[in-house]
Amino acid sequence: MVRYKILVFIILAAFIISCAPSKKIVTDLSFETALRRINFRDQYVKAITAKGNVTIDAPDFSNSAKLQAILKRPDTLKLKLETIFGIGLGEVEVYGDSFKVVDRFNDRVLSGKVDEYLRRYLGLNLGFKEVVNVLIATPKVENTRIYNSEDYVFSIHERRGSDEIILSFNPELELESYTFFKAGVKVFEVRYSKYVKVGETTLPRVIKIYDGEGRGIYFNFSKIEING
Repeated sequence: MVRYKILVFIILAAFIISCAPSKKIVTDLSFETALRRINFRDQYVKAITAKGNVTIDAPDFSNSAKLQAILKRPDTLKLKLETIFGIGLGEVEVYGDSFKVVDRFNDRVLSGKVDEYLRRYLGLNLGFKEVVNVLIATPKVENTRIYNSEDYVFSIHERRGSDEIILSFNPELELESYTFFKAGVKVFEVRYSKYVKVGETTLPRVIKIYDGEGRGIYFNFSKIEING
């Protein structure tokens, strides 16, 4: 009887394994398709107007606000933040590499250089154009290595000195995450989801950004317009 149960268990296990979906293997075609999609989005998107919500999630602070965003590539960004009742919380303006933050809640204005801020507080040698490329899922990649992944269809690894960038793609060959490491330590990760067709390309409606300590800022866009 015991031997019979073991035999049945083995047969069931073999049946389940044989019916499970097989893991997709990366091919040159899928790699080229994914990069071609990113490159087309990069060339096609000149301006974005979007509305939605932004949420900041940290151990000592968590809050949400309504968001309006206007992006004009390569170097202009305007963000307007409001409460759910339409009360203005502040604005963020970026021109070239200079930024200004109007904090109406605390009645203060902050300004400076984007690259200096990123270098001083995050240790990143990134300019505003590179930040925009990451946010709209059009990161530049070169000197890459391709890997099959357990969680994604495949991932691309790029090393720049002590910095390493990992791009992971979902089964639809859309960019699902962008992770930046410095000297082996994760500095930040951007996750993209709920891609929608906008014009001749696709864009993620949900963008989640996490720092190395797990604090996050989440963008959820209900409306996206391109090149209007």
